[in-house]
Amino acid sequence: MSVEENKAAVHRLDEAVNKGDFSIFPELFAPNYVSHGFGEAEAKGPEGIKQSFTTMRTAFPDYQETIEHMVAEGDMVAVSYTIRGTFKGKFGDIAPTGKQMSIPCIVLARFENGKQVEAWVYIDWLTFYQQLGVSPPGQ
Repeated sequence: MSVEENKAAVHRLDEAVNKGDFSIFPELFAPNYVSHGFGEAEAKGPEGIKQSFTTMRTAFPDYQETIEHMVAEGDMVAVSYTIRGTFKGKFGDIAPTGKQMSIPCIVLARFENGKQVEAWVYIDWLTFYQQLGVSPPGQ
């Protein structure tokens, strides 16, 4: 697939996540997909990444991502996002605080045949916990 098709797939993902519609994930993620760094464990396959986003949308029902920048070359797409939401549901062992978060996130995704097969995710977890007014796990 072309660089432009890979970028279009990222835009489709962003739209689906913002709507809370994960039904197209099998079209966007390969069965052998692995996400490194999104939460405590690797998300594997379309079902694993669906579970990761379900967890976020359960804790933050108004969860939204905004693409700030996107660059692509070959089979790689790098995206910087701002993620936002109001902490209204349980997140792991943490009770909701009702506070809002707005934090940076960067994803470097690798594509094969038009689907993501691997991603490396950076979320500013320290700012995340600070904005929610809670201590990071283990603190």
